[in-house]
Amino acid sequence: MKRRDLFGLMACASAGALAAPAGHPSSSPSALDAAGQFRALPLDGPADDFAWRRVAEGLLFRVGGLTKSVLFYGPGLVRVAAHLGQAHTAQPSLVVVARPQAVAFDVQDANDQLTLTGAGLRVTVDKRSGALAFFTADGRLLTRERATAPTEFQRVEISGSPSYALTQTFTLTPDESLYGLGQYNQPYMDYRGREVLMVQTNIGIVVPFMVSTRRWGLLWDVYSKMNFSDGPKGATFRAESAPAGADYYFVAGDDMDAVMAGYRQLTGAAPMFPKAAFGLFMSKERYHTQQQLLDVVRRFRAEHFPLDYIVQDWQYWGGEKNGVWDGRWSGMVWDAERFPDPAAMTRELHGPLQCKLMASIWPGVGNDTALARELDAKGLRFEPLHWISKKARIYDAFSPEGRRIYFKHTKKGLLDVGVDALWMDGTEVEVGGAAHDPGEVEADIKRLGRNALGDFTRYLNVYSLVTTRGVYEGQRAAGPTAKRALTLTRSAWAGQQRYAALPWSGDTTASWAALRQQIAGGLNVGMAGLPYWSQDTGGFFVNHAGGERNPAWRELYARWNQFGIFNPVYRIHGTSVEREPYLFKTLDPAVYGSLLSAARLRYQLLPYIYSLAWRSTQEGYIMMRGLAMDFPDQPALRKLDDTYMFGPAFLVQPITRAMFHAELPRPETVPPTQLRTPDGQPGLVLAYFEGKAFEKPASSTVDTVIEHTWPNPPLGSIPPGLANLDSFSARWTGQLIAMESGEHEIGVEGDDGFRLWLDDQLVVDDWVVGGARFNGHRLTLREGQVLKLRIDFFQAGGGRVLRLAWRTPSQLRELAAAQPKLDQRQATLLPAGCDWFDFWTGQRHTGGGSVTRDYALDQFPLFVRAGSLVPLGPVVEHTGQSLDAPWEIRVYPGADGRFTLYEDDGETYRYERGERATTALRWDDASRTLHIGVRQGRYPGMAGRRELQVRLMASPGQAEQTRTVPYQGQAATVRFAVPKL
Repeated sequence: MKRRDLFGLMACASAGALAAPAGHPSSSPSALDAAGQFRALPLDGPADDFAWRRVAEGLLFRVGGLTKSVLFYGPGLVRVAAHLGQAHTAQPSLVVVARPQAVAFDVQDANDQLTLTGAGLRVTVDKRSGALAFFTADGRLLTRERATAPTEFQRVEISGSPSYALTQTFTLTPDESLYGLGQYNQPYMDYRGREVLMVQTNIGIVVPFMVSTRRWGLLWDVYSKMNFSDGPKGATFRAESAPAGADYYFVAGDDMDAVMAGYRQLTGAAPMFPKAAFGLFMSKERYHTQQQLLDVVRRFRAEHFPLDYIVQDWQYWGGEKNGVWDGRWSGMVWDAERFPDPAAMTRELHGPLQCKLMASIWPGVGNDTALARELDAKGLRFEPLHWISKKARIYDAFSPEGRRIYFKHTKKGLLDVGVDALWMDGTEVEVGGAAHDPGEVEADIKRLGRNALGDFTRYLNVYSLVTTRGVYEGQRAAGPTAKRALTLTRSAWAGQQRYAALPWSGDTTASWAALRQQIAGGLNVGMAGLPYWSQDTGGFFVNHAGGERNPAWRELYARWNQFGIFNPVYRIHGTSVEREPYLFKTLDPAVYGSLLSAARLRYQLLPYIYSLAWRSTQEGYIMMRGLAMDFPDQPALRKLDDTYMFGPAFLVQPITRAMFHAELPRPETVPPTQLRTPDGQPGLVLAYFEGKAFEKPASSTVDTVIEHTWPNPPLGSIPPGLANLDSFSARWTGQLIAMESGEHEIGVEGDDGFRLWLDDQLVVDDWVVGGARFNGHRLTLREGQVLKLRIDFFQAGGGRVLRLAWRTPSQLRELAAAQPKLDQRQATLLPAGCDWFDFWTGQRHTGGGSVTRDYALDQFPLFVRAGSLVPLGPVVEHTGQSLDAPWEIRVYPGADGRFTLYEDDGETYRYERGERATTALRWDDASRTLHIGVRQGRYPGMAGRRELQVRLMASPGQAEQTRTVPYQGQAATVRFAVPKL
């Protein structure tokens, strides 16, 4: 008899791992040694035969040269690992912090299969192929690995190290839908029939956890480039480098929330954010001085517009002068000229202004900083230069020493002067540019070479997880009285929630289509197990001519803001336009009214939202929920990409189309036949200059098609004479010939600044840094009329676009004829099985059908499920105001309901040691009775007495009933009259 050992499986213990309960005693050996590493255990029998053995946490088996394990991590949780006899890494999981558990389970050995049955899950093993199938404990099929060749390996060598290219395929049932995996800038829900390239980008968030409407989830513990596809042969994951072989975690639960709770059990709980994090973040690219930042907050307070965080974006450390960047990039320092006293700034923010400060930091560190010098002394920065300054390099966040040094300087330069929260930008990790293209990002990251753990091909997607770990662990070292950590990142990974880090969706471009994509993307981030997510309200880049003066963008902004208040974290951010809400008070009072009413509703909902945040910490809950979370068995809802639940009560449908101001399609590029140089040749004369203000002539040419997207090396050539595509200018001169008689619209689409002269008259002046947008001028011409033409353009980084475009008279007439009639009506599909109340009107509707009505600019489809208990606070200007004010408890009748109110000090980690308070609310619909439970727990500063105004909601024409309860922590019962039939 031959003997082959099972060896090399990855350990799952890590620093700070959760302690596993002892479980049920077993005479079987443990799969783990005393250090938490997998042990080599023998499997007896010929190498080509099926062999298996029982261990305390599950079983090990071998088939066809494949070594495989199935280990329990708790009820309904198993880890599956497989490799061809050897794993090529001993690295503990970066994602999973749980440990396998010795649980009670049974193994039955039949002729052709093994059956492993434990709490909440049954797993069968096909002895011929090694394929696994997963069932509920009572035998309902969840999913199965493909029967033939479920796991395919190819041994590869990457940068001199052995690894596996891996393919893993599952056979799905026809009636299930799939969600999660992160955000890929697509407007769809449900991954059935889809293919997704899983590479982090500026606007893409990769989280390798997927959930099914059959109440199972799968976490794939691989960090390289991946691809998911679902087709006739099954649902397949492919990984470029999987050194441990196949390594995934299967999660089963009674409902979708139980699946999410299982994910958090594996990867770590999400700590509570500061209470202020659930108010408004005001941000822009960027506040240029300390004075400007303070003036903005003062104006918020003067206008009584709610605000909790002001955000300082990049370049407060120094920046660019005359086209040259200095070497202080993200060195955790403040420019003494523009921010002379950051400590005094934060004292004013925290004191009279009652506002917190978030500041931007980057993984790229400028060469001329103490941080860079300390990192370089340890060899902890990578060679490739960061794109924007050419004087910065990425630090090695995979190194514990690198994380320690980075946090030390973050603390000294930012946290110690009063910065409250960190914005870790570019964590995908951004190297060669703010790329939206996965191929560009992949190439840039791989050029970094090796990190402290290995090759970047192996660790392509996971930088965000390790860099947020460093700043979180640094802040938590101060103990339970430390201020709560809060970190915003442009990327994410499974498990990142345990580091108090949330992703936002990157540098989006404002459009109705982009708004709709944000909804689906945010929902799939949540259904990938991350409880918090945010986005740039209004779109980061705004391509609307005139910016905030454009009524079409203002309408979009108002609607986007209504979506923003029903995000877990509510942020306004972007470039190109001014978007502080108070600016619209006179510019567009209707838009201002919409922005203000939405923000006030967000703040009234704070007791509801903060209680949901506690559920996220305590239970693994997510508050922004795709409809499949609560209604998994209603196929009509599964692909809805514009409607979702916010907590258990609210059905939200943001409006994602123009109702008041139509947008025109993109104008056509002026054809070369209509252009002439000053000496009569086809085209225009194009001259390039170094610098943004035509400082130094570089080269010239004749340009026949005025439509440019200048590339960055090595993707293409740059114009002759230009050394820096992030700082150049260009000028086109010649003539334009009208091809028709009538009114024309002639303009420029550009990124960044541009001007257009026609017959020496300046008709377009858009000389600002901003994303690609069209700005045009209308004038009447006769056929064949010749106009003298000049275009000036400057580029300041980011996109590089310039296009001469027009709408001819015939095109304008066609547009006018084809323009759709704007409609203020919106239909909403209401889930079946319950009644729904229109939040604005109180009208009650039966679920299972569609409801249509008109919506003004300050309203949108918002419905409350019957049986909901919704606590509302007062209208306040920040979360620390009126902490003992009365709360309204709205009761929406029609079903029994429950809700637990949660309170704590909102600032520290004392809640972890029990300094918190909860109050259970229970509605008995039959007796029209609200039961208010005894307050459980207390904390310093708690309001001992609070007036509760209980309001029983009613449809129009019916009488509402209100009761007032002076609640001091004792149980109370509130009864309402039963309506007469």
